[in-house]
Amino acid sequence: MAMVAAMLIWGISWPSAKITGRYADPELIMIWRFIFAAATMTSIMFFMGIKSQFPKKSLSYVIIAAILLVGYNYNYFKGTQIGMASLGGIIVPTMSPLVTYIFVFKIFGKTIHRKEVAGIILGMIGGLILLRFWEVNIQSLLDSGNIFFIMAAVIWAGVTIATQKATTELQVLNFSLWLYLFALIFSIPLVPLKSLLTVFQFDWIYWINFLIISVGSLGFGTTIFFLTTMKLGSEKASSFMYVVPTSAMGISAIVLGERIQWSTLIGGILAVTAVYLINRE
Repeated sequence: MAMVAAMLIWGISWPSAKITGRYADPELIMIWRFIFAAATMTSIMFFMGIKSQFPKKSLSYVIIAAILLVGYNYNYFKGTQIGMASLGGIIVPTMSPLVTYIFVFKIFGKTIHRKEVAGIILGMIGGLILLRFWEVNIQSLLDSGNIFFIMAAVIWAGVTIATQKATTELQVLNFSLWLYLFALIFSIPLVPLKSLLTVFQFDWIYWINFLIISVGSLGFGTTIFFLTTMKLGSEKASSFMYVVPTSAMGISAIVLGERIQWSTLIGGILAVTAVYLINRE
């Protein structure tokens, strides 16, 4: 239930990201997102009596995951700034599990079964329909923001795998804390120091949506995702992301007035079916 709740929050975070993107550039938003996420994690660890443990053996995986997390956040915010939040909330959570599976099979040499092959093929078809391949060119990918959503999906697959490797040695909450701290360190050089405090000039609409994407989505949702990754493995955990599109589409339609196209519905259904096939026993 916790994982489903976390994925619902992830879905809500897509329209919230678009709203916050109206106030500032992606680099500034993600720096404060990492600050609030790290503060949330520190508070949770304090109340649970968990001591901070520096990642020694898994440091390389934490650093890799942090660099990828910075890249994911940039594409997440840039894509929602330019394109439709509902479409991003479908492309990323439906394509990322498929990319994760492909990476896992390639990197760890796992055997691919027929149902998994069928799921990957079906997912690819769903992805092409989501992108409306019949009218795609480089310019349309850039103008629609879809190129950023595609990059986010691929990068998140890398974060998921790095998380699985790191949490074999490091407790999940400790991993989350150091992940956000390293991501903060890597993202600070991207923004002039004199611009950091401009966020405190924004109104309450910004802050409500910012708290959703930082404390709710990153602090709570992502940590639950990491816990599930540790228990089930990266490919199984990533399949829970199919819950995200429903809430992303619904909230985007209500809050942002975004129109859901037939290609979005059909492509999303095919992608979700693909994830189901891959994970069906």
